[in-house]
Amino acid sequence: MATDWSGRKYRVLKALGEDIDMIIGVVQPAHADVSWFLHSHEKDDGIGALVKVLASFGIVIPPKVNPSRLPKPGLWGRLKALKLHLHNSRAVDYPWRRPALGAGAVVEPCFVYYLMPEADSACVKQHSRSLEVGETSFFLSCLDKVCRDRYLTQPSERVWMMPHDFRRSLGITRQSGNCTAPVSVRLSGQPSARDIFVQLKGLYQQGILWGSWSYTNFARVLTDSMIKKAYTRLKNRAWFGVYANMSAWQTPAGAPAVLAGAWLLSAPPVSAVCPITAGSITWEGRTAFTLQLHPSLNADRQAVLDLMSLWVADICDAAGVAHGEITPHVIAMQDMRRQAQRLDV
Repeated sequence: MATDWSGRKYRVLKALGEDIDMIIGVVQPAHADVSWFLHSHEKDDGIGALVKVLASFGIVIPPKVNPSRLPKPGLWGRLKALKLHLHNSRAVDYPWRRPALGAGAVVEPCFVYYLMPEADSACVKQHSRSLEVGETSFFLSCLDKVCRDRYLTQPSERVWMMPHDFRRSLGITRQSGNCTAPVSVRLSGQPSARDIFVQLKGLYQQGILWGSWSYTNFARVLTDSMIKKAYTRLKNRAWFGVYANMSAWQTPAGAPAVLAGAWLLSAPPVSAVCPITAGSITWEGRTAFTLQLHPSLNADRQAVLDLMSLWVADICDAAGVAHGEITPHVIAMQDMRRQAQRLDV
């Protein structure tokens, strides 16, 4: 089997003490407990992990086909795209706001999620359409707002990583492996959803995804030592956070409707180079949001719960969705690890 160069770097991060597991959750109203799955990012990206989890429920997701796939640029075009990616991913010395911890206090890693009702999910989708932007841009504008207010001591540029499934551009149909091109979005001031949408559209038109893809495969020519040095240099300076919107999914025609009425949860791993990690995914019209904060931010579980409540409330307020108190769910990571299944062995 060919080496997955894009996934190799996660093995190095694991050796440095970072958690490299992606999290998939299945919430079924008829079941008291969430079905948790952990999946190593060294082996698959979010699409690969989710497809395997759904297959374990008997739901086979066929590969997506994009008839309008853009042609691969020549060498000069790919070099220009790589230069653009590197320029957009410049490090920032963030003025982080970290609460002081008491003597002997330890931050307990946890995972927070919110299940948005189907009717509210539909309203939020319609609001994004009325703005003529995608839900990704709308959700990120709200996330950036609450995160900058809560975790920066003063105004600063923020760089958000946004993973992009690159399979169709590469012309491949396999759903396993790491085929993600991470796009860096640089935000300043108080950007609107429209601002983010325009920036992303401009970056895509300049072919940044080909540069991002080239960058993720640099592990082909880097030693473990070089990757470790880069990680150490960029801790808490690379990305303000990562936001992964897994878009909308449906049960394929003919597949068993075993997850009717369910929510799916999806989240990339959190690390010191992406200390704020957020995700969203819509399953048959029901959207779920996930959030993790890296221990380097000194954030306890209440801090993560509060941040999720603020994020969802801002989404609802902007979309005109009436809401009372936002009540996210939380699970300690040590409890999740005891309960979770693995499909990557």
